[in-house]
Amino acid sequence: MKIIKDKKILMIILSIILVIIVMSSTTYALFFKTHTLDNTESYTAGILDITVEEGSKLSLTNTLPMTDEEGSKTTPYTFTITNNGNISYTFDLKMLSTTTSNQINSKYIKVKLDDNEPVLLSSLSSGIIADDLKLDPGKSVTMSVRIWLDINTPNTEIGKKFSAKIVTDGVGSEYIPPATVFIKQIFDNSVKTTVTDNNQNYEYAKDIFGTDKGGMMKDVGGNIRYYGADPNNYVSFNNELWRIIGVFNDIDDGTGNKETRLKIVRVEWPSNSVVWSNNGTNEWSTSSLKDLLNLNTSGNFYYTLTQTSKNMISNAVWYLGAASFSHYSYLYADQFYKGERENAPFYPDRSESWTGKIALIYASDYMYSSDLSKCNDAGWGSNSNCINTSWVGDSDYNQWTITPMGGNYEVNSIYTSGSIGSTQSGVASSGYYRPVVYLNPTVLITGGNGTQSNPYTLG
Repeated sequence: MKIIKDKKILMIILSIILVIIVMSSTTYALFFKTHTLDNTESYTAGILDITVEEGSKLSLTNTLPMTDEEGSKTTPYTFTITNNGNISYTFDLKMLSTTTSNQINSKYIKVKLDDNEPVLLSSLSSGIIADDLKLDPGKSVTMSVRIWLDINTPNTEIGKKFSAKIVTDGVGSEYIPPATVFIKQIFDNSVKTTVTDNNQNYEYAKDIFGTDKGGMMKDVGGNIRYYGADPNNYVSFNNELWRIIGVFNDIDDGTGNKETRLKIVRVEWPSNSVVWSNNGTNEWSTSSLKDLLNLNTSGNFYYTLTQTSKNMISNAVWYLGAASFSHYSYLYADQFYKGERENAPFYPDRSESWTGKIALIYASDYMYSSDLSKCNDAGWGSNSNCINTSWVGDSDYNQWTITPMGGNYEVNSIYTSGSIGSTQSGVASSGYYRPVVYLNPTVLITGGNGTQSNPYTLG
């Protein structure tokens, strides 16, 4: 009897060992299976070239099914998609199975793209893990995918496997660059000449419009501007005719966010002249003209804008400095420009800047709109070389600028003679004005050629 009992005990022990061995083997087959997704794909359609570059490896190397919290911490498969062409590409991102047989049921495979919530592979339509993505020419996007076995994976999936690849599925479309990029491309693709003014060398692109009308140039701050008597810088805005002053770098929206923005000025003059300020001081933030432009109430300019136009306008930080300047001074364009930005506050208790939507041209805007090969400097007195080669100056209207001068009550005005200065009455004098705005960096030029008869359209 004892021998029989010992044999039974031995059989039980052997059975337990056998079960453990079988379980270990099958568990390894399911949970220790490592599959690397080798994935370097290229897709070409005409001038479109999309490349998916392999990054880290996507593999099922975890020993057990896991919770979403645990799966979200696993090492991701990271890849970069780059548009090396010159048209936009709109596409879906797909994870397609390459498993040939005995695949793990997709309802037990969890997928997590970037920081999105994890989903079951079975819930994805056609394997799409992201849809309607868009890449413009020269742009890239880097993404990460994690996969793991759901915590509820049953033993019936033991011994099965899963492999997949990441692919893109989309179409190319016409690329419309932001307005700022559009203007810069025109300038960059032009033959350059050099003009020297006050020992500053400026790049000019005269060949675009011809020397009789003007063209584009870079100022001392690296901003692209339109200059000359009548360059093709007309744009339709608010169902009116405006003109592009230029493309300006690092314009702060008041929150510290600095971006390149398009700056435009209205063509039409108001019917009546107005004082710059009715409180006797040249502080723009408290001026009556500032209120006339920005208050959203009946009788004020901002109120007359369409909602579409209002949405295009960006808040901006406007500089309130000024160059050292008197009625008898003659300054160069770069001196005006630097003074507006560096010499603030220009007078005790004045503001360094103002943040808002609508303001006026700077004195430097006028100077840089002229041909600096003919208009060297400007000040009090007749200056026909400046006004005759400037699209900003006007022989019929004295116009206000935002730039202060002199003491506590004078502001730079651009006179019909072409000079820059202030009357003895200063801000209490009557003058004309044209609203100036910076546009949001996402605004596009959707048509037109910039001529007065066919102005650029915005979208």
